[in-house]
Amino acid sequence: MGSGIRRSIAFSVADRYASIAIGFVTTIILSRLLTPKDFGIFTIAMSFVIFADIFRDFGTGNYLVQARQVTDQQLRTAFTSFLATSALCGLVLLLATPAIVTLYGDALFWQLMPVFAFNLMLGPFSVPGMSLLRRNLAFDTLAGINLLGIAVNFVVVVVLASLGHGVMSLAWATLAASVVRVATVWIVHPCFTVFRISLRGWKAPFEFGIVNTATAILNVACEYLPQLIIGREFGLAAVGLFGRATSLCQLPDRLVISALSPVLLPALSRQTRAGVHLKPSYLLALSHMSALQWPILLCLALLAEPAVLILYGEQWKEVAPLVRIMALAALVMFPAFMTYPTVVALGGVRDTLWMSLLSLPLSVFLIFLASPFGLEAMAATQFITAPVQVFIAIRFIGRRIGVSWAEIARAVGRSAVVALCSAAVPALVVALEGGFGFSISHPTLACVLAGAAAGWLMGLILSGHPLLDELANGMKLVGRRLRQYAL
Repeated sequence: MGSGIRRSIAFSVADRYASIAIGFVTTIILSRLLTPKDFGIFTIAMSFVIFADIFRDFGTGNYLVQARQVTDQQLRTAFTSFLATSALCGLVLLLATPAIVTLYGDALFWQLMPVFAFNLMLGPFSVPGMSLLRRNLAFDTLAGINLLGIAVNFVVVVVLASLGHGVMSLAWATLAASVVRVATVWIVHPCFTVFRISLRGWKAPFEFGIVNTATAILNVACEYLPQLIIGREFGLAAVGLFGRATSLCQLPDRLVISALSPVLLPALSRQTRAGVHLKPSYLLALSHMSALQWPILLCLALLAEPAVLILYGEQWKEVAPLVRIMALAALVMFPAFMTYPTVVALGGVRDTLWMSLLSLPLSVFLIFLASPFGLEAMAATQFITAPVQVFIAIRFIGRRIGVSWAEIARAVGRSAVVALCSAAVPALVVALEGGFGFSISHPTLACVLAGAAAGWLMGLILSGHPLLDELANGMKLVGRRLRQYAL
């Protein structure tokens, strides 16, 4: 792994972990200031917003990142198309609001949707600058922009929620963060000359956008359809419960994958442009990810009750069984984070659409079948759908880079040792406590987590895992930075 990519990952990881820390504090505070219904309303609203955002984005940012060359004319075309789709999607959200209010029976959507519609209009004015920063691996600058937006979001949402503004505090905080991000991009990477209406050379980005958008629609539909069904079948409070469980099970994504994801596509695209074969990078990435993701998911499944109690509070106890199911089902999803960037970097954006068409309809079908049987049954469908998605993705990637199942098994074999060592102490404590429950004290939980961390490090050493080398390189990089600041 090149030093430039390591540096980018280091800044992206620092950005993500700081974001996660703020997010944890925000979650703990808001779970005590807002109700499950508040979160349910916000989740339903965001489901429609995210669908609209897929059409608005149209793959513009990713196209600029992976293109072999980027000119001012391409940036103007991207800005123009993004502005047009943003205006259209904002209008559609506003026009859809009466139907949403009727469907879910809550007038708060009248207040939420105009705020989100206006928020969509801000995107075109930051995408050119943000995409160029990503393309150039300027993740130190991106980290600063992102953290400033998150800090503003935190202050606004906590103040407004404390003043009793309920779910609207989440909407206004989202808008405030977007305004700050746009202003910051203009300051650190001004490119005002691209804010001109032009559609010259539209064909290539349009073709990329069509496939990228269709793929995103399928994936988001699969992700948010359960919550839309739950809202109709079981009420808005149930949506809040299912959403909190999903959020907690995405902890590995927030801790690890979300820090790497911004770097992967530009880094792999740069390697492809340089003629570097991606197979070694792919296998190494799976080895590292499984050693990070599996331990977290196993520990989360074992300690679901205390995790829910500490993060969300007493009113969220029903989330724990859902967390355990989702965490165990997610164990097979470790290759997923490399699928999109690998395929797109190799020019196979159409493959992403075929993968979604082959795997996601099954997910939707099983969710509909399970919905009459409750939230746990809907969560349990992931034990079927997750392996199917991974199997299809590996088959497509195997054709692109020539990777086999045996090579993947060898790459992640040591990670199984790491995961078992990490889960040893939590499993022992849960067994001594007499099963799963909310009775584990905070000091005991702290000791359990320390034991899990020690087991993880011991597993890396015992298995001779290659992640040890990356940790050593990361510590050297941090040491150099600290010495520079000291001077």
